[in-house]
Amino acid sequence: MAGSKDDGPENSNIDIYLRVKPVSKPSSQVVLDQAESKLEFNIPREVSAGYVNNQREHYEFRFNGLLLPDAKQDEVFERVARNVVLGAMEGFNGTIFAYGQTGSGKTFTITGGPERYVDRGIIPRAISAIFGEVSKRSDHQHTVHISYLEIYNENGYDLLDPNREVKALEDLAQVQVMEGEEGAVAYRNLSLFRANNEEEALNLLFLGDTNRTISSTSMNQASSRSHCIFTVFVEARKSGEDVVRRSKLNLVDLAGSERVSKTGLDGVNLKEAKYINLSLHYLEQVIIALQERSMGLARPHIPYRNSMMTMI
Repeated sequence: MAGSKDDGPENSNIDIYLRVKPVSKPSSQVVLDQAESKLEFNIPREVSAGYVNNQREHYEFRFNGLLLPDAKQDEVFERVARNVVLGAMEGFNGTIFAYGQTGSGKTFTITGGPERYVDRGIIPRAISAIFGEVSKRSDHQHTVHISYLEIYNENGYDLLDPNREVKALEDLAQVQVMEGEEGAVAYRNLSLFRANNEEEALNLLFLGDTNRTISSTSMNQASSRSHCIFTVFVEARKSGEDVVRRSKLNLVDLAGSERVSKTGLDGVNLKEAKYINLSLHYLEQVIIALQERSMGLARPHIPYRNSMMTMI
């Protein structure tokens, strides 16, 4: 999972958290160090390779934080999302996305489980936090709007389209992303609904989730085959002032990455996997470019325009 808050060019940052999925038999080759926010893989050399063997045995990865297998949904929200949501209330853009292999629990983390209230994911908890802050700030006037975009095979579709449930995906008007003056991104055919309270916002979330494109693969019986971006637009004006603060909070459930050579995909699923992996590659390029720029390296160009997702 990654969370970012745009506090201006001086303080923009990307934080990366690792959430470890519970398994029945944990591997002895995986070592989790929560104090150091570190993950280690210790892979013994293959004896069959002989004495001359340069196989790497130790891998180490560091994160901004680790969420161990016993971490609950409320802990995930507080550590990963709370500050980003509060930043949006102050007028700063923010993005939170879940990335990982198919079947790793991204949708559960972002949206949550359908059976228990405590299993609510980041999106419903963010909605609750936003309207909780709105009720506290009685000296401000707030308006909240919602959009829900699905990117399937690099084509955008409106998950809040009222005709979505009675039409095939290909029959719907595609969402087009255009770049306006000064680099501003504009959308065509993407619905934007006002939410006056938490209940209305949750109803929009549930509507969009029922319209998502899912499919069965060898690794996940209900694999999300598209990237879905739930966006909350917040506008705030303090009573007696003319200044209006606008912010955008993107909550993204990325499609699951897969190694085609190991999953044995073919047909439609193979085509979907190619688009998924390519778009995730473009996302990686953008993150690397942003990291290099933050380190002071000469990186004048950030390749946002390579895909619809990175452009949004």
